[in-house]
Amino acid sequence: MKSFLIGIKNVILWSYERGSWQYDVLCLLIIGTIFLAPSSFFGDRDRPAESQAKISGRITSKSGEKFRQISNEELNLFLKSQKRDELVEKEREALILYLNHEFKRDVTIVRFERFSNDHDQSGYRVWFH
Repeated sequence: MKSFLIGIKNVILWSYERGSWQYDVLCLLIIGTIFLAPSSFFGDRDRPAESQAKISGRITSKSGEKFRQISNEELNLFLKSQKRDELVEKEREALILYLNHEFKRDVTIVRFERFSNDHDQSGYRVWFH
């Protein structure tokens, strides 16, 4: 038992000589942790958070207008779930239906615009009351 505790102490204090098998094992454990641990373990700081099309922005401007970004995929899934596939070509009506459902109240669209980004994602930026 005493030799086990001494071994733990040596690992914690890193008291093995360079080139010994214990030193090599510790280095391999560190390298294995870095390469085999999931990237979420390290916080994913070097990667973009999520694609802009999936992030739903809600911003209120000074005039009281709210802003919402809706991806085409998100809107099409909603229309299919509501069995309203005929609205796919009628952008304004589809966006109104989507926002009314999301906010559970009647929404008035001030303006909307189509967008697409470098990641082949597209959708709508909608300003509404």
